[in-house]
Amino acid sequence: MSTFRHEPSGKRFLFVHIPRTAGRFFEQNLLNANNFVWDDNVDIDRQYKSIDGVELAHFHREYYEKYLDVEGIPHITIVRNPIERFISCSIFLTELYGEDIDEMLEDEMYFYSMIQNYPLAESANWFRPQIDFISDKTHIWKFEKGFGDDFASWVSDILEMDITIKADMRVDKLSTNETRKVKKSAKLVNNITSLYRQDIEQLYPELATPFEEGT
Repeated sequence: MSTFRHEPSGKRFLFVHIPRTAGRFFEQNLLNANNFVWDDNVDIDRQYKSIDGVELAHFHREYYEKYLDVEGIPHITIVRNPIERFISCSIFLTELYGEDIDEMLEDEMYFYSMIQNYPLAESANWFRPQIDFISDKTHIWKFEKGFGDDFASWVSDILEMDITIKADMRVDKLSTNETRKVKKSAKLVNNITSLYRQDIEQLYPELATPFEEGT
């Protein structure tokens, strides 16, 4: 989450960074390939960026409207299939709970308890529903559409300037456990769809159909 400023032109926009949606890839492209800089206008060190217990990097709507100067500028975000987003987030749960994680997440009680007690659940908005990040002002791109020329053109049209997206832009991994994700079972998917019911209804209605093992 940040407001960005294009140094040559001074043009500003808000990028609403929902966790595990390729946000850091986009941010690195803005900073390193398009002459943008951070423009948060908040008196904190970005490396330890937290206000009222929530990291600046992943402010949801309530926080960025309260703490950032976002009036009159474009709002852009990337959303992701809620089931796949949760699976991506699960790499950090596996570090905490080990090999029992698959069975534990299938149990509804453990599922909600683990999410609520995960250290970054509130401070980094790790499992917060995506609709909490967006408003009727937000331009939305879907992760599943990829980040090639179509994405670059979409951003360019919104910002009214040429934007370059380099597919090979380097982004450091947040975890050494990136390959260990939870098993996508029918029971787990049912729990995820219950947690993200509004995300599915408003952003991914096609996921409302029952999940079948092996899909």
